[in-house]
Amino acid sequence: MDSSLVRVAMTMSGGVDSSVAAALLKEQGYAVTGVTMKIWGGQTTSEISVHHGCYGPGEDEDIEDARRVAQQLDIPFHVLDLTGEYRSEVLDYFSREYLSGRTANPCVRCNPIIKFGALIAKARQSGLQFDAIASGHYARVEYDAQQCRYVLKKAKDLTKDQSYFLSFLSQKQLAQLILPLGGYTKTEVRAMAKRFGLHIAIKPDSQNFVCGDYTSLIKTEPITGPILDKAGNLLGQHQGIQFYTIGQRKGLGISAPNPLFVTALDPTNNAVVVGTKAELFRDEFIVTDLNWISIAALEQPLEMNVKIRSSRKDSAATVTPLNNGEVLVILKQAQSAVTPGQTAVFYQDKVVTGGGIIKEGRTNTKTTISI
Repeated sequence: MDSSLVRVAMTMSGGVDSSVAAALLKEQGYAVTGVTMKIWGGQTTSEISVHHGCYGPGEDEDIEDARRVAQQLDIPFHVLDLTGEYRSEVLDYFSREYLSGRTANPCVRCNPIIKFGALIAKARQSGLQFDAIASGHYARVEYDAQQCRYVLKKAKDLTKDQSYFLSFLSQKQLAQLILPLGGYTKTEVRAMAKRFGLHIAIKPDSQNFVCGDYTSLIKTEPITGPILDKAGNLLGQHQGIQFYTIGQRKGLGISAPNPLFVTALDPTNNAVVVGTKAELFRDEFIVTDLNWISIAALEQPLEMNVKIRSSRKDSAATVTPLNNGEVLVILKQAQSAVTPGQTAVFYQDKVVTGGGIIKEGRTNTKTTISI
């Protein structure tokens, strides 16, 4: 299809990546309309960090940067208010998860529900007409004719790859999605920003979710409780379960002959459990709330790689379907801080097989753990 006949809603954040993506689409002849979502519900302050988060008081500045880029590119630009939707679907979820002893990944939830869900729905409701959606994520979308499915792949620049954060997109969302930056490195994108003459060419990258203290988003007053070792011995008092996550070492407020780490959170008893570094390792875990992308469903055990945090490298594993719709992941090599609530993303080479939420981790006593 002639690109000039394709109308694209370009999700713009005011950063370098989405701005260059918009410029590339315009250069390629697409009919581009910039759309930006307003999600910050707090008061704007003069104390704005150089590095902005997706959610924070720097939003007004980012929106104005996006508006200026749209003016430079001579494309329409619209700001849509999604503060209510973001509060109920992302922030409230984030708070519930932390208070339940799980460490949520709000960005993975935001993309399918807000950025490529509510934002697109509200754009259409407001009268905007478009055939496709685009973003500045570093990843690639292709159609697999043999499988009759859209597939999500890692970006060319593996140091910037963001396929992990898109692992919950549906087939319908992937079918409409254009990712102009998937075949470029960050260095190339910065150079293109200068070539296009964009004023944000040297703007620092945003940080994921929020800059600063994320616990301020949890409105429930913290309740102190016991810090225990795995035998149940009392070692100290924690300041509120929401301030702790699996693998945490600093800020425990207890002394011991060897370093101690948070190994488990027990919301039922409002307890934080700590142990040695070796006690952090798990080689098996259960994943629930699955979203399959390159396959319709997992019907038999499959050898894949799994990423248990966005900053972690992939780890080889066997993934086995369970009768209740969950999967059992058996790692070839034990990993530290397998954290309930975090997202596990499965890969076959550079293709995202699917993703899900880590439910629980456990240790096979036959496995040797080297630290």
